Amino acid sequence: MVRRVKVKEKWKGKDWFTVVAPKYFGSKEIGQTPAIDSELTKGRVIESSLMNLSGDPGKYYFKLSFKISELDGSKAFTKFHGHICTRDFISRIVQTRTTRVDTNNILNLKDGKIRLKAIAVTNRRVESKIAKKIRKFISESIKKLEENTIEDFVKNMIAGKAQMQIRKEANKIYPIRFLEFRKSEIIE
Repeated sequence: MVRRVKVKEKWKGKDWFTVVAPKYFGSKEIGQTPAIDSELTKGRVIESSLMNLSGDPGKYYFKLSFKISELDGSKAFTKFHGHICTRDFISRIVQTRTTRVDTNNILNLKDGKIRLKAIAVTNRRVESKIAKKIRKFISESIKKLEENTIEDFVKNMIAGKAQMQIRKEANKIYPIRFLEFRKSEIIE
């Protein structure tokens, strides 16, 4: 016979820890997490929308993930762990009679490694030869970002500076409708 665990028993004896975003996000509270022991919270990954952190509704499609790295009392401090653009956003920007160009790069930044996946959408459908040129140019441009730290890279990515600069230069090959870093993850 299976014994049913009551909800009260499940949460009994657990402490709640407030999860705080990194300083460059304003050290805002992004959630809470329960744990029996404080050491069990280390390594947990918490997701939050950039819209909630920055208050900018134009960045609704960015979902940031943070990894708990250290504790101070009931506060759990995090580090940037990666981001992803929502699927509905990607579906909306990739339309018929356009070409989608994806890249996948590993960046050796000053203080860590990061895998970065970018997506570019052209104004019209293009030949594979032109798509290859665009992909190569975007990959080379992304490699130039290696001189940054993770914090600087994240700030530029969220502000859209790096994307705008790469898109502006890639327009010389063929007009790009949209360029975004669709996914990133810290490689440990």
